[in-house]
Amino acid sequence: MTSHSDSKSRIRSALLSQPLIDSDIRVWCASLNVSPQDLSYYSSLLSQDEVERAGRFYFERDRSHYIAGRGLLRSILGSYLKTDPAQIEFVYGQFGKPALKTGQGDKTLEFNVSHSKDLAVYAFNWNHQLGVDVEYIKPMPDMDDFSERYYSPRETAFLNSLPGAQKEAAFFKLWTSKEAFLKANGSGLTEPLNEVEVSLETDGTLELISIGKDKGQTENWHLEIFNPVSGYQAALAFNAHAGQVVYCSLNK
Repeated sequence: MTSHSDSKSRIRSALLSQPLIDSDIRVWCASLNVSPQDLSYYSSLLSQDEVERAGRFYFERDRSHYIAGRGLLRSILGSYLKTDPAQIEFVYGQFGKPALKTGQGDKTLEFNVSHSKDLAVYAFNWNHQLGVDVEYIKPMPDMDDFSERYYSPRETAFLNSLPGAQKEAAFFKLWTSKEAFLKANGSGLTEPLNEVEVSLETDGTLELISIGKDKGQTENWHLEIFNPVSGYQAALAFNAHAGQVVYCSLNK
């Protein structure tokens, strides 16, 4: 039988292969469908309030996914901070964005998390705000209604100019980009999605055009889209930085 120490060693080995250095960003994707042994290990890392929250989930799958997601987050943070994952404490911003309770001297470990269906995506960086969003790609029969409600007129016109499959792909690219930005700047979805305007080029690159009526601060932000695994669309938003973005998988 696999023990907690086996789970810990395997995860630690994967994390040590991708240290977080300088101004680089590390993006980790991980399945939330984990083995019973790993789930037991992740559960052992949770704080009392996390244990209580896990217990409030009605469905076992949702409870297991929450435990795995929090345990994975603690494991990655513990590796980067060189500390016991179980001892990490969180605080939450006005709109629910988590952060570390204590700093690391002159550095701040910024992170963000997103999950959809059975996949979690985590982003980490020293000192630069960032946000990440992932969505399971599913049929959207009400896509046009969503576009009219949440997208700018220019974005909606762009989507309507595309044929079916391309339209669906572009819809999720824009959606995840908008949410990633709103998570990065800490406002969550309190700022209307249709006031965050994104330009999607035919080569797949994106540019943040405007934030409400403010076009000045857009130059401070960068957007990247990526497919962590088949069937999912994800996006990353971050302040301008000098490093590189490295995408990794934790538990293939």
